Amino acid sequence: MNTSQNKSNRQFNVDDDQNAMADFVTEFTTYEAFLDSQISENDQNYLQDSDIAREFVELGYRGIGHAISRKDFQERKHRAEVILHSRRQGPIPIISDTLTVIDTFAKELASREEANRTTHILTIIFIRDRNNFGHEISAYIDYAHRLKFEDFTQFFIGQTKLVPLTTDLSFYNWDTHMCISNDTNNFRLLPDVNGIRFRCEHDRKIVYVDPESKHYGDGTTRTIIYATGYLQVILYVNFQVFTLFIVSFLKV
Repeated sequence: MNTSQNKSNRQFNVDDDQNAMADFVTEFTTYEAFLDSQISENDQNYLQDSDIAREFVELGYRGIGHAISRKDFQERKHRAEVILHSRRQGPIPIISDTLTVIDTFAKELASREEANRTTHILTIIFIRDRNNFGHEISAYIDYAHRLKFEDFTQFFIGQTKLVPLTTDLSFYNWDTHMCISNDTNNFRLLPDVNGIRFRCEHDRKIVYVDPESKHYGDGTTRTIIYATGYLQVILYVNFQVFTLFIVSFLKV
């Protein structure tokens, strides 16, 4: 472990500001390197053992003053890397900004397009509708995931509907009883005896989609959309940890 006479403990908090975030990504390539940065020269001289000194930091007795596990470090580092990468790529094109959006449902999704493309918020769309065979189908849709792989232009201008797919988070055909579930980079399905739950893979918070529930998750809202041409549409909006570094108001 490298130390110097002038070494001081650096207090890194990825939630503080962009400079700290950049330092967190570029300076600490490993968890051990982060622990070492929090150990003072006096600590090292007193303990005489790098591994023991790291354990003291990991337990919260030295350095930043509270425990940061290896898992927490990796999650913070990943979040910081994602945000920095998106900033390096420049502005993300927002399709709906260039279109005239009239339909109520399309307006609701258009107002959330930018926030979902940048993952500052995440939206799960529940749709219940009928397919071309007249079968009743429903799905929980990861909006941000769909935006990444689909062109929403025709939907925003009212030329096509948003259709439940077997590739969505959860798909169910009420006539054939076909049930398919999939995980995305944003959400993981958590089967439950009382219904379906989704775990946000960024902040690890749970989104409860049980219609009988009065609580939809920490930081999650539930909005019923009265959409023409659909049997039922509900939006579950997850305001999650990526809201750090937002410097402008999001259209939510």
